[in-house]
Amino acid sequence: MSNPFIDAYLKIITESRKDDYTQQLENKGVENASEMANYLFQYNNPKKEKAALYWLLRGTIKLPEDQYKVDEAFNLIEKQHLDFQKFDNPMSIINREDKSTKRIKAQSQKFDPNKEPTFSNKKDLGNGVVVYQVKDSKEAQLAVRKAIDSNWGYDKNPWCLAARKSGFDQNEVAQLSEDEQEKLGRYSEDELETAWHYWNKYNTYPKRIAFKNGKLLAFCANNENKITWWNKNDKSSVNIPEVDIEDDLEFIKKYTDYNIYLAQNPKTSSEVLMKLANNEDNNIRMSVAKNPNTSVEILEKLANDKDWQIRLIIAKNQKAPKEVLMKLADDKDNAVKESVASNSNTPIKVLEKLADDKDWQIRIIIAKNQKVPKEVLMKLADDKDNVVKEIVASNSNTPKETLKKLVEDEDLIVRRYVALNSNAPKEILEKLADDDHWLVRHHVASNKNTPKEILEKLSNDKDKLVRDKAKEKLGIK
Repeated sequence: MSNPFIDAYLKIITESRKDDYTQQLENKGVENASEMANYLFQYNNPKKEKAALYWLLRGTIKLPEDQYKVDEAFNLIEKQHLDFQKFDNPMSIINREDKSTKRIKAQSQKFDPNKEPTFSNKKDLGNGVVVYQVKDSKEAQLAVRKAIDSNWGYDKNPWCLAARKSGFDQNEVAQLSEDEQEKLGRYSEDELETAWHYWNKYNTYPKRIAFKNGKLLAFCANNENKITWWNKNDKSSVNIPEVDIEDDLEFIKKYTDYNIYLAQNPKTSSEVLMKLANNEDNNIRMSVAKNPNTSVEILEKLANDKDWQIRLIIAKNQKAPKEVLMKLADDKDNAVKESVASNSNTPIKVLEKLADDKDWQIRIIIAKNQKVPKEVLMKLADDKDNVVKEIVASNSNTPKETLKKLVEDEDLIVRRYVALNSNAPKEILEKLADDDHWLVRHHVASNKNTPKEILEKLSNDKDKLVRDKAKEKLGIK
């Protein structure tokens, strides 16, 4: 039978982590941030959540399609005691050469793209790079899978739309002949069932595959209106990766909007980007706003764009001039102002101004900001919205005088966050150790700065969870 108090505690902890993940993802401009945060919680493993969040924030994975990469990479992290923060991409872990793990390459015949019937419209781009158009069929998906197996190995799954399910000993399979592998069902529909879903999803324009000197180099497919090439580590780029060669412009002009390609391409000149910033198509101007090569002058221009989504992109841009951020702080759209509040380049004066905004969500973002002056935090500690006060209570920069005031707050969650605050002094922790609610006392026991004498007191608390946490911190079994 479940304990309602424990259930309430777990719910509070879960929602707090989820909100934090969502905020971090939103601050980085990750689309569908709340949905991504929900996917993280399906792991039911805080360490795995943090690893996946780390890669999401760097834009090197998408969920749910890259779930299998997170699973495989995390298994290697646990097995080999790796630090996930040293790897910007789960594929970097999976493809990592480790002395303790012998990876045997496929023993099948070398894959020849010129003999593959589902590859057509061969285009030689020079320097040994050749690009083929890939037919949109299961046979073509199988051909891409075989190219991966022959070039990189049976245990490699860089692209979700050709990734096979696990369940075979990869080293044993790699030593078998191609006929024996076929008999095992390596290329059955069931083996690539999940991948087939993503094969159909990534279908904005014809798929392509690139080889260099006969060796597999990259694959091109996307479910958005933009050109995206993916390399062995599933790192994306507008042009063919790992070679300083422009993409097949004939293909791009035939199947895509060439202006969007130019707007996305970091090699496009500032002069061309300025012209595109005046284009009537919102998608083109949006791509210009996202382009890392876009100049400050263009950012200033787009900050006045009629489309709020374009102004939102500018508000998130760390290169945006302070004058532009000051202007966008008065934007009529709250989402734009929220992004200004989250931008690390936003001037202190603008943060102080936004702390008085009528939208409580903007005030929450200000309360979370580590740059905000202590005077602003003191002011927000009297906010009419409890959620804002809760965030102030959790901010490690909140002055001790303000924390002392919040200790007396009627809101349990406010006191809970004060108890967890790393800046809470001994006298505050002593007072909260006598709080009427067990959850507050439990958080005092959880605080890394709680003195030994307070932990010893809590080890005799009337609540078992509080006692257990205090004993755990004291090293008492």
